[in-house]
Amino acid sequence: MNSSIKIVSFSIFSIFVALSSTIYASFLLPLLLLFALNFSIIFAVIKRVVFLNLFIVFVALSVMLSQNYDLALLIFIRSNLILLFGGLLFYGANYYDIARGVSGLRLGGKVSYLVYFSIRFIEMLTSELSRIKMTLKARAFVRKTSLFTYETYANVVAMLFLKAFHSANMLEKAMITRGFECKFYELDGAKKIGFYDIILFASVLVAVIFRVGVLV
Repeated sequence: MNSSIKIVSFSIFSIFVALSSTIYASFLLPLLLLFALNFSIIFAVIKRVVFLNLFIVFVALSVMLSQNYDLALLIFIRSNLILLFGGLLFYGANYYDIARGVSGLRLGGKVSYLVYFSIRFIEMLTSELSRIKMTLKARAFVRKTSLFTYETYANVVAMLFLKAFHSANMLEKAMITRGFECKFYELDGAKKIGFYDIILFASVLVAVIFRVGVLV
């Protein structure tokens, strides 16, 4: 599917769902469409969403402490609708696909490269954090409520900042050396809008415009 259509569809859907004070049955239409188109990855996406729900449940419980149960349920459902929709849309997409989608929106080369390098740096720092965790595990590090544990975590955060700063400096020098002109080049050309892209975008518009069937 076209990455630009994915980004626009996700932006419209997430904004309307996040700002809605009521959950309508029509909000499920784009999700049902994506379930049908991506049946093979449903369980993988749900597994990721369940992991992210650890934070959402914590937020919902904090709202329930003020005895606002309706708001807690609303936050939980809205968050999961957005996560499921985004997970089904962007499952398997890499940083170049997303940057190419931003470029297709004609927002300019600077914005496209800003998105590209932001996602690239997030992946790089995530990989670096995984490597540090493996190193700590190999050295039999055990988390405790102690000054040594806090110092260790502080050093890990500092190492990640230094890694990001060094990589950014090296990238800047490399781009200056190669005559960077803020032009985003698509290696395989612009991807055309297909039938499924139109159906997806139409389903999102129907869901946010024709709000029927109150669920919550």
